[in-house]
Amino acid sequence: MLEDKKKKYPEQAIEHFVQPKNVGRMTDPDGAAIVKGRCGDTMEMYLTIEDEKISEILFFTDGCRVTAVCGSVATELAKGQSINDVLRISPADVIDKLHDLLGSNSHCAILAVTTLHKALADYMLKKQL
Repeated sequence: MLEDKKKKYPEQAIEHFVQPKNVGRMTDPDGAAIVKGRCGDTMEMYLTIEDEKISEILFFTDGCRVTAVCGSVATELAKGQSINDVLRISPADVIDKLHDLLGSNSHCAILAVTTLHKALADYMLKKQL
């Protein structure tokens, strides 16, 4: 099955499928969120912010491989970016990076980006206090 995917999809998309990036949990993050998707998968996201940019980002999921792939891509899109740029990341950006690798599982991209934005909102709300 993986060989078929390698023929059809770009290497970068396959990399996230085989070895998701930025997987883990963080103690004492600047922002964090946990969101349960409509399919029952849960995604957690943790952020460290320095100079108003994402300096470190990790995700963890109990979900399927596609959810993990979307978490990996979302974290890669956000890493090193300014808060305003991260707020512009959409599920479509994750889907585009994966070149239709998701098939009918676009809800996984929505889960990843929703969790990312909620973690950023957590940071912003803490910063206001």
